[in-house]
Amino acid sequence: MKIRNNRQKIVGLLAGLGCTALVQATEPDYSRLTIDDALTGAAFVVSGNLLNNPRPELVASAFGPFAFGPMGPIPPAAGQVVMYRNAQPGNRPNAQLDRWIRTNIVSEADGITFPNRPQIENVDGKGDPDVIVPGGYFFDTFLGNARGSITWWESRKGGKRWIRHDVVTDSPFSYHSVLFEDFNGDDINDIVSVGENAGNPSNPNDDVVEVHLFAGDGHGGFSAAVTIGAGGGSLLTAYDVNGDGLIDIVSPQFFGPVAGQPFVPPFARNADTASFVWFENLGSGHFAKHAIGVNQGPGFAIVPVQNLLGDGVTRWIATNHTNQNIPFPPFSLYPEPAVYEFTPTADVRALWSVRQLSAPGDFPVTGGVGQAAPGFLAAGELNGDGLVDIAVSGDGARGVFWMEQQAGGSFLTHQLPDSENYGQAGGPVIQDLNRSNTNEIVFSSFDQNALSIWKR
Repeated sequence: MKIRNNRQKIVGLLAGLGCTALVQATEPDYSRLTIDDALTGAAFVVSGNLLNNPRPELVASAFGPFAFGPMGPIPPAAGQVVMYRNAQPGNRPNAQLDRWIRTNIVSEADGITFPNRPQIENVDGKGDPDVIVPGGYFFDTFLGNARGSITWWESRKGGKRWIRHDVVTDSPFSYHSVLFEDFNGDDINDIVSVGENAGNPSNPNDDVVEVHLFAGDGHGGFSAAVTIGAGGGSLLTAYDVNGDGLIDIVSPQFFGPVAGQPFVPPFARNADTASFVWFENLGSGHFAKHAIGVNQGPGFAIVPVQNLLGDGVTRWIATNHTNQNIPFPPFSLYPEPAVYEFTPTADVRALWSVRQLSAPGDFPVTGGVGQAAPGFLAAGELNGDGLVDIAVSGDGARGVFWMEQQAGGSFLTHQLPDSENYGQAGGPVIQDLNRSNTNEIVFSSFDQNALSIWKR
């Protein structure tokens, strides 16, 4: 994600990179291939099969161009969501990756402010993949606006035409990700998202953060939002944490009471001040919030990885979002930018066991107020040794990285080549895009207005 930076709530758009503490990747030999260098305000990127092609498509969102005024950055009124299709027909092994056909799903004329992470789902039950687009800027109400939205875009004519359907518009809340599952027990998929209204950038106490459920009717219609919890954060995961057959919600926390975590004694920290939480589905649309980790500072991402260490156990990899360049509290009191591993304990409602996977200095932030690291992350096999590795956005560290799993389950961080100043990066996607039997890594960069593939 691009603009979500540290808790002081000021958007920073600085350039530069200082990564002297990092190991430059020599094995495997990755090279960067940029498939779009004009994706202005590039934000998120996901992959999926939208066209029933043998190979996956990429879907990227972009915020558009920022202006600057006396008070700082002025967010654009509307952005876009773009689909990229491999230009080579068929499904031969080792297909080219240089040429992609670009199709707009959402254009600037559609008026979606800050289209955030797209979600590819069969929303209307007709069998074709559709795209759900959460939108909004979390400081918008301070600017006198209410432009948060969730829309879904129905695929017609094999992805050549996209029909807009509104779930919510003109909301004071911004929505950064959505989940599409049955959350209320009626066997019909619903939409869940966290609505964030960060209010005044200089006031750390006015945040309103709520988990919203939009009940589905099975045909693409959704009821008005019902608040099912307080807190949580932008980038959500749907997962049955406790194995009871009900889908729970796993989330980082960035806004809200977690900002004051350093001032709360460790023994007194709870789910409200936690860095990472999960909302237990109790059935019939009721949820209970539990802390996962309470000592990591503001959280950014947490995702499950099956068999991460080769022992059959599902563990969770996570990032906080901090910047120790800032010399005053609470920022100076947060832990360093880091990647963590969480393992559920026997009592999944208790705190999970945690270890830090990254080393000190792995994600050096460039700049002060408004910058933080790291960003989102994903897991996959990246160097041919059969072990599960991790790709991670440096975000404010102004590069993109992969963490090589070593024997014994430790990790060594490398910066991907040609990623200097590839800052505020969205993604990653880890996937074999061309039947080469090796995974590619896809990141977008807000700083470079680019969508790029690292291949080997």
